[in-house]
Amino acid sequence: MRRYTIEVDGRPFVVDVEDEAADRFYVEVDGQAFDVTLGSAQELTSGEPTPRIVPVARPPAAAGRAAPPGLPRQAAPPAPGGGTTLGAPMPGVILRLQVVAGARVERGQDLAVLEAMKMENVIRAPHAGLIAEVCVQPGDKVGHGQPIVRFAAEG
Repeated sequence: MRRYTIEVDGRPFVVDVEDEAADRFYVEVDGQAFDVTLGSAQELTSGEPTPRIVPVARPPAAAGRAAPPGLPRQAAPPAPGGGTTLGAPMPGVILRLQVVAGARVERGQDLAVLEAMKMENVIRAPHAGLIAEVCVQPGDKVGHGQPIVRFAAEG
């Protein structure tokens, strides 16, 4: 999770941001929670006000934070030997894998396809990194949060 202090029209706001997928984020602004999905990017024209974003110290671990009603919160668990795991966002069946152990991936890169409620959901890398382990195979049934891939510890 990252914490920013932004200033809008001279008023400061504390914003905590947690990556959930390549284009999805969990965001708290002054304690109010939002699930945010990024749309397409636009260029700002000259003269439009832009907020000033200033990074500050990391907040305490997200694990103890209360979830907004109806939105289960689950921080990525530490993986054995360091690194993090990327869990299934919902129960379903793994249809396809698009990475192998040892692959270096970029943020937003497709990792797997999960079928849930008769829809195909692409699971994308939440950050760049090295895939240490692929924890599932095509045809595997997975539960919410069950590990799909494990990222190697970077350092």
